Amino acid sequence: MTYDDPEDRAEAEAQTRQRQAADLEHIAAYYRLERRLGITVALGGRVRHDGREGVIVDTAGQRLKVMFYGDQQASICHATSQMEYETATGWITATPVPDPWAAGPAAA
Repeated sequence: MTYDDPEDRAEAEAQTRQRQAADLEHIAAYYRLERRLGITVALGGRVRHDGREGVIVDTAGQRLKVMFYGDQQASICHATSQMEYETATGWITATPVPDPWAAGPAAA
């Protein structure tokens, strides 16, 4: 999209940053990757999805847009499904949030 007015462009960029920040905050709160695994999910972060390496370039709600090396277009990926994140200590595989109902209803 092109903007003739620099103020329109600045407003659109501010809205995009606000959306991305809200999406990343939701991902961090819901999946608790940093607290559980030491993974910080951020734009520019290096990831591997199903073995393919790339960089997080945007968000799409509770999913991530990843530009895989060699691709021309970003792909939408789930934050934990077949996803590994590069950290200071190496690559860490993301795991889903444990399902509290997986063991069945609590005993009365």
